[in-house]
Amino acid sequence: MEWQKVMERGEKAGVSSSSNGGDEVCVVKEMMDVIDTVGSYVGYRRTQRKECLNLVRRLKLLVPLLEEIKEIDHHKLGSTAGLKTSLVNLKKSLLGAKKLLKKCGCGSKIYLAMESEAVMSSFHAVYDNLNQALDDLQYDELGISDEVNEQVELTRMQLKRAKRRADTQDIELAMDMMVVFSKKDDRNADSAIIERLASKLELHTISDLKAEEEAVRKLVEERGVQNSESIQQIKDLLGKFRQIAGVDETIVLDGPVSSKSLQRCQSLIIPHEFLCPITMEIMVDPVIVASGQTYERESIQKWLNSETSNLPEDWPNFGSFILSDEFCSQESHTTMV
Repeated sequence: MEWQKVMERGEKAGVSSSSNGGDEVCVVKEMMDVIDTVGSYVGYRRTQRKECLNLVRRLKLLVPLLEEIKEIDHHKLGSTAGLKTSLVNLKKSLLGAKKLLKKCGCGSKIYLAMESEAVMSSFHAVYDNLNQALDDLQYDELGISDEVNEQVELTRMQLKRAKRRADTQDIELAMDMMVVFSKKDDRNADSAIIERLASKLELHTISDLKAEEEAVRKLVEERGVQNSESIQQIKDLLGKFRQIAGVDETIVLDGPVSSKSLQRCQSLIIPHEFLCPITMEIMVDPVIVASGQTYERESIQKWLNSETSNLPEDWPNFGSFILSDEFCSQESHTTMV
């Protein structure tokens, strides 16, 4: 809810009469308001949090530039059409960044994890637009100081570097998502994987689930399609998260979010350490792969043989397994004690 209040203030800050070609000074003030607004955003989704924080930091580096432009005589700002256009384009690029940050702050956590590659492409598009808008500014004509020019150049270099960088994926999260959404009957996810996903996506409390249900409802409204395959997958996974949390309510995306308090159910389950994450059966011949995760030997070998072509490029080398009998013995002793 706090996110929504911040967003509403931000929407007001991003719109004024200058959007129709008004005073260039107002355009500059609006851009400063946009940067100030995104600087107050908190609670980015875990899957995009690092990228969001880096983008906000780079946007803040533009404040000295805007402050110098704001102090320039307004007659000079409006003297050439090219200068007006460059300022408007910079504003559009900042609003595009703000829209993306908003999406990563209050959008569906499941959807953002599913579409992580598409979201990263959106970040790259924002970087390109910002870079182009900064490149089009007429710094000499505006009389921008050398110090601010250097800071702008640093920002542009960071934007270019950010587009080239390929951060290492959360391999366990990626693998769990593939298992959950797999259509193969012999690889259906069970409680251990669901609980691990709920923890990684920060959807393990009743309040988290209610907020996610609202985010999914808004996603459906935006798309205008309630029964597409991706939406159905999100609804199904959200339903599993609710079961893990002990919530019995049915997910209805075209009605209001229930406000009644819900109770968690307690259940006895086999310790996760004893179960293979793929088969969800007690491991007989456990092995540890390069990522540190433990699997049943036959199951992980079957998985790798069938899914290698779909694995991320930065997937570690699973060529050699390490037997972990001692590990299982130690885990058994610790758990039973």
